[in-house]
Order: sequence, then structure tokens, then C-alpha cells
Amino acid sequence: MSTAAVTPAASLPPETLVITGWSAVSPHGVTRQAFAAGVRGGAKTAVKADAALGTLPSPNVCTVPDFDIPGLLGPTGTAKMDRLTALALVASDGLLLDAEGNRVVRTDEATGVVLGISMGSLENMTDLLRQSYTNALPFHVDAGRIPFGSLNHAAGACAIRHDLKGPNTTVAGGRVSGLLALNYARRLMSQGRATKYLVGSAEEFSAIHAWFEYTALAAGDPSPLLGEGCGLFLVEHAGAAERPALAAVLSIESGIDIDDDPRAAVTGCVRRALNRAGVTPDEVWAAVPCAAPTAAGRAESEALAALLPADALTRVPSMELLGDTSAASASFQIQAVLGVAEADPTSSGRIALVSAVDRDGAVACAVLRLLGEHA
Repeated sequence: MSTAAVTPAASLPPETLVITGWSAVSPHGVTRQAFAAGVRGGAKTAVKADAALGTLPSPNVCTVPDFDIPGLLGPTGTAKMDRLTALALVASDGLLLDAEGNRVVRTDEATGVVLGISMGSLENMTDLLRQSYTNALPFHVDAGRIPFGSLNHAAGACAIRHDLKGPNTTVAGGRVSGLLALNYARRLMSQGRATKYLVGSAEEFSAIHAWFEYTALAAGDPSPLLGEGCGLFLVEHAGAAERPALAAVLSIESGIDIDDDPRAAVTGCVRRALNRAGVTPDEVWAAVPCAAPTAAGRAESEALAALLPADALTRVPSMELLGDTSAASASFQIQAVLGVAEADPTSSGRIALVSAVDRDGAVACAVLRLLGEHA
């Protein structure tokens, strides 16, 4: 068990990146509170797929319950909105607004947005492609849906909705997207190009996504149980933070498995992250792998088990309970740690590690020091 001393936020170097708020739209529900309660309770989220989706490779899905886009965002501009954009917008509302819709987080001209995704709204893109072949003439497509087909639409929509004029970026990196996005925000803030960031990642569920994942399965792997959602954070510098810090980002590392040895790639990435953070493996209080249902995901878990204390890997329930949330995964992993920590006073000052792997060989991990308030 870690014996790390408690580190108050005030003692952090002023340039340290800190998380001061978060929101989650997940298979547990559309609020941060629902996510935290679901994670702490180890609640399963799989439900029988809606018959309207047609035949799927798996009969069960882990979708956001009762996700009524017009009901959550209003009727204006939502008639043709893709699910990915809607998930990101609801999460941004949850981060910046209170239950009555009043702004509770102050932003300025240099507040930016960076959102991690896989490939945008796969359903929207394939629908437009299908229309170009099957409608009356090849060019007769639903023009109102064309803007939603761009990779950066969801991030841009969040900025427009909340009048955020800082750097706006989309990072497409699969399961490691949330960590790549967090590192992107850290770098731009360290260069003085942004004062604070809305940062996170999102993934939508669709039938086409389910079949896409199914065709990518390795021999012997089960049909994927897919999830969806969006996790967002507010990040600031410790010396300028206007809200209490929940966690300090001590280091973020990423890499590529070029030797077809995901366990070695994860091991190397974790060691680099711990060294950069000035932390030893035995100090890690909680560790959360992405639990990808692939050989790389299994190798990731094996690498963490060999490096870190056994109890660190059991403090946060497995991400398998959310289904394979793809690009949203790493953000949900960090939020799962924060959700568990806020109910455990012994977490103050402790170290958490989050890692992720993707099928293309991408590997990333982050080391955090927990600082937050407790329920």
C-alpha cells in the first residue's frame, strides 16, 4: 500500500496542470453523479439492444439510457444532429452549467476545447455515402447532415454553444484519445496559448459501429459489447485555478508498439510516466487499464499486474462494466478514479495511474495525484 504523503494543491508548482471539474454522459446516465454512483457500486450497464437497430453482432449494448437529444438540448439545431455531437454537447453543459442552465464556470477569450474521438460519427458518414448511391441521383443527399460529417464538428459545436474562443482541436486516436487530448491541452497551456481547457473524449454507439468492430475481431475473440458516452474535464494551471483542484496531472506518456509486443510497450510507457512524475511503482494507489476486449487489452492488464501493487488494480471497478467505449475509454477511466476517490478520504495525496492501448499499436498512460474533495 502506498505511503505517499498528502500533497495539498497549494504546494504544487504553479504551472502544474490540475483537473478542477468533470462531467460524464455514460451508460450509467447523463450526469456526473450517476456515473460516480454507478462506478462505485460496480453496476452493470448492458441492456438488450433496441429492435429498431436491426440485427447486431451482440444482442446487448451499453448505451446512454433515455438519451433524448431534443429533450436534453432543445429542438433548435438538433433535428439532424449526430449522436456523437449530442453526447459532447450534453457533457459540456454538465461541466459548465448548473441544473437550471446557468453558467457556473467562468471562461475567457483563451479557454479552448480539445476532444478525442475515433473517426467522428461513423453512422452519419456511412448514411451520407449510402444516400449518394441510392437516392434519386448520386448527388441527392441530405445536405443538412453534411456539416455533422466533419471530424471536428463535435468540438466546434461545444465551442459555439458556450462561446469558447480559445484553440479548438480534435484528436483522433481510438482508445488512447482521452490521454492524447489531455496531453495536447497540457502542451498548449504550457506555451501560454490557452488559460484553461475543456478536454476529454467521446464515442457514439450505432449499428454500423458495432459491425465495424465485429469485422476487426481477431480469431477467437467474442463479439464486442459496445458502450458509448463522453467524458469532459476542466483543466487549469494550479497557480491560476479558480476552483478547487481534484487531481494534479504529474505526467503523460505515449508511444507506439512497433514490435508487436503490447505488454512490453505498456511496460515501457508506464515506467517512463512514473519516472517523469518522480513516483515509484509501489506508490501507486489505484491503477485503471482500459480493459479492451483484445489481445492488446489483456497484455495491458498483465503489464500493470507485474509492475504495480495488487491492491492498486482492485480499487476501481473494471471498465468492462461500461462496455467497450472506444475513444471515450481513457476519459471514463480517469473519471472512475475521481469518482472512487471522492468517497474515500484516504485517497488524498495518493497516486493514480491510467493506461490505454489501441488496435493500431498506440499506447498511452497518465500519472495523477489525487487532491479532491470527499463526499
